[in-house]
Amino acid sequence: MKQSIATKYSLIFLATLVLIVAAVLLGVRNLKTNVLRNEAQAVTAQVVAFRAWIANAGMIWVKELPKDFHDFLAKKEFTDTQGTTTFYGKNPALATRELSTIVNKSALRATFRVTSDQYRNDANAPDYFESDAIKQVQANRDLKFVEGYDQGNYRYVEPILVKENCLKCHGDPKDAPPEVIEKYGDKKAFGYKVGDVRGVISVKLPDLTMADILPTMANPYTIGLLIIAVLINFLFTRYSLIKRLRALTEGAEAIAEGNLDQELKYTKPEHSKDEIDHVFHAVSLLRSSMNIAMQRIMKGRKAGDL
Repeated sequence: MKQSIATKYSLIFLATLVLIVAAVLLGVRNLKTNVLRNEAQAVTAQVVAFRAWIANAGMIWVKELPKDFHDFLAKKEFTDTQGTTTFYGKNPALATRELSTIVNKSALRATFRVTSDQYRNDANAPDYFESDAIKQVQANRDLKFVEGYDQGNYRYVEPILVKENCLKCHGDPKDAPPEVIEKYGDKKAFGYKVGDVRGVISVKLPDLTMADILPTMANPYTIGLLIIAVLINFLFTRYSLIKRLRALTEGAEAIAEGNLDQELKYTKPEHSKDEIDHVFHAVSLLRSSMNIAMQRIMKGRKAGDL
């Protein structure tokens, strides 16, 4: 290669910047995924807590059925001195589906749903991403979650494992409450054991783009520090290395051409650990040796003339 050190340095510096930018972009992607995952896990934790509360109570009972939520699992009538009141029972699956419907209509970012390969309601049928995730968690019980990006969204799926209190409605159909058999039959979503994957909580979040992330990372302080670091690197290399190497080259060439009075500016080795100063000193010693040799030659010639 016939490029100068300055040119080589510039190329290496640019290559280094490209690698740094690539590393930053990879870091941003990992950071983005971690942020989205934490947000999705916060949603699933709330859903799990909500379902556990209902499951521990057995069922929640409401006095009135809202306009868009007419579905219920059981019905009971309570009579007192003021008359008869009808209460409608909703199990964890039904209550969670209604909660997800409300949240998904009003949520600015996160939406969620509970689904299974053994769904009892067609509205809970899994999509292709959820179906694949269900197969993965069923094949590997140690898998805590499945995540990925799909059509501009971050997808997070976490398994729901069967617990003891789930077996009442999902174990042996002979032990199931009559209202469950009446509503869903005795074929679907039964036969589970403790620890089986009953279904999954599926969370969807809009993907974070660079336009969302850069305003946070590219603040004036970060940009300022980056510019200062680049300038320090550039100025140090240019004036402490390249400029001095040029001076050394010019001085050595002048000495090689016979100019033994060429001035060499450097710090003595006893006062410096700089390698370039040591090279300057070596050239200076070479110049001194050449001076001594030339003086001896001149003396020899004069003696011969006598």
